[in-house]
Amino acid sequence: MAITYIKKAAKTPQTGTDETRQIVSDMLAKIEAGGAQAALAYGRDLDGYHGEAIVSAEAIEAAGKTVSDQLKDDIKFAYDRVTKFAEAQKASITEFETELSPGLWAGQKLIPIETAGCYVPGGRYAHVASAIMSIATARVAGVKNIVACSAPNEAGPNPAIIYAANLCGADTILSLGGVQGLAAMAFGLFTGRPARILVGPGNRFVAEAKRTLYGRVGIDMFAGPTEI
Repeated sequence: MAITYIKKAAKTPQTGTDETRQIVSDMLAKIEAGGAQAALAYGRDLDGYHGEAIVSAEAIEAAGKTVSDQLKDDIKFAYDRVTKFAEAQKASITEFETELSPGLWAGQKLIPIETAGCYVPGGRYAHVASAIMSIATARVAGVKNIVACSAPNEAGPNPAIIYAANLCGADTILSLGGVQGLAAMAFGLFTGRPARILVGPGNRFVAEAKRTLYGRVGIDMFAGPTEI
């Protein structure tokens, strides 16, 4: 018996997938070949941002002054909760070694990743929670270098995101979003420290960039914009 649809969406979950994959593939190739200047060029073209890639200490201080006391308190509350849980989670995983048979030893060690790249959505909405849940947990885990990036407007990333990223312990904050932000972290642009893992949610281009880079770097999951 043939299926008769009373109502059917014009688009499916696969609609636009091939186009997205091609766009992201081209961007990653151009940024890897062109380096920092190529990443900045995409930032200018896509976000209208003409400033420096690395958020300066002065810009971080200025962002803190524009964030309301109430929002600061809310960010600190969330940061304390997430950090406390992460510390308990880490404490529950212990190193050990055991002799399975005479001379045959096995065990496990906890070795933090050298550099983590944390993507914080900041386009239409400021996902401050993403900064807290990725940067704060990386700091608790003992990651040596934490690089965060977020899509800027003409003046730079959202001040609340800058404030949260700094509070949580980001070593470097980049004014880059989308594919160019992930590429910058994965390739070690502006910092000289390629990320060994990329984490954080984003739009279809961010998700596709993580999918493409997976294997070259680790990822957390293929997270959409609501999966924080």
